Amino acid sequence: MYGLRMKREYLDEILSGKKNSDARLSDTSIRGEIGLIDIDTNEMLAYADLIGTKTINFEEYINWHISSSFDNKKATDYINSLDFTKLNTKAYLYLFGDVNPLDTPCIIVEKSSTKIWVEFDIEDSIKGYEQTSLF
Repeated sequence: MYGLRMKREYLDEILSGKKNSDARLSDTSIRGEIGLIDIDTNEMLAYADLIGTKTINFEEYINWHISSSFDNKKATDYINSLDFTKLNTKAYLYLFGDVNPLDTPCIIVEKSSTKIWVEFDIEDSIKGYEQTSLF
């Protein structure tokens, strides 16, 4: 199974239903059920159905990343940190169908990974999490 790594503030917006997509600077051919994973803790918080991608412009990419949790200063700091030489760069929305939060998040045991994606066996991850939770 594949998992998509995301910052928690964006995961929270997806889990609450405020957003139904993720914005990235690269496209993906992955489709179907994926895990949504907190990039900082490596916890899978939900399953989602990745139904496709949609090309967007860099301005739409920027706007997607201004989280509803940002105050004006954080939004300004985020915008100032961007590389605007990418203005003509294509960006992509990863479109989610059903998003199903887990009752209990589980730590992912990686088989392989990139900066964005992680491949894992869900059974190994759940068993490993249950064993470490006992102690």
